[in-house]
Amino acid sequence: MSSNVLKKRLLILGGNGYVGQNICHAALLQSDKYLVRSLSRSGPPSPSSTPPHLASSLEQVEWISGDVFDASARKDSMEGVDYVVSTIGAFGSNEFMQRICGDATIEAILTAKEAGVKKFGFVSSAQVYEGSAGLKIPESVPMHGYFQGKYRAEKELVRGFPNNHVILRPGFIYGPRAAGALGILPLHLLGAPLSFVGTGMGPVSKVIGRIPFVGKEMESMVPVDSVGRAMVESLGKEGEMDRGITLEAEDIRRF
Repeated sequence: MSSNVLKKRLLILGGNGYVGQNICHAALLQSDKYLVRSLSRSGPPSPSSTPPHLASSLEQVEWISGDVFDASARKDSMEGVDYVVSTIGAFGSNEFMQRICGDATIEAILTAKEAGVKKFGFVSSAQVYEGSAGLKIPESVPMHGYFQGKYRAEKELVRGFPNNHVILRPGFIYGPRAAGALGILPLHLLGAPLSFVGTGMGPVSKVIGRIPFVGKEMESMVPVDSVGRAMVESLGKEGEMDRGITLEAEDIRRF
């Protein structure tokens, strides 16, 4: 019997992006447990968009070029898949963000349900919780579509996979990020100090935490490798998911 029969098949939507690459990498560090494929419009990342420390892992990914809004592309990519993770998100007009941050994942959730996928993971936002400042942003203000799109996707995921979902709610995600001609952006040089100010300075951090919106962002910054590990390890918890899993930034940083 092939050892591949015993491995879980994991599909990453947007696996060639910053967060997606790191989730692929985290899964393939457990290559005895996972086979990984990715669906994205452009297929595999270019060499200039791949951090060197992830390159060998990403060579093991099955890259599929396709549009997540294409029902046949979604269906084909999910054939035989055990777990799906959506890392899809983008910035732009509010209408655009509603579509990319919300509708794309919602359509994927519906297809995954039909395809018999066992678990579905989603990288959401620290601002997506009932009563958050992010969800109170007026429709006319930038970022309304981003947070509302993520919020709608979370709601659909809980409906579609009530006992078998993993939701991560990070704020700013920092770490080495390949940016084409710009080279490697050391986002950790910004994110790590700010995260310490938001979480590790005792009374100062508590005061900052009370500032609407800003406080939540300051206390919710997380390393990108922790996001990858948190998603993969949470999906892999066999028999432990009876209500699904939602991890806030503090939980993610423990991975």
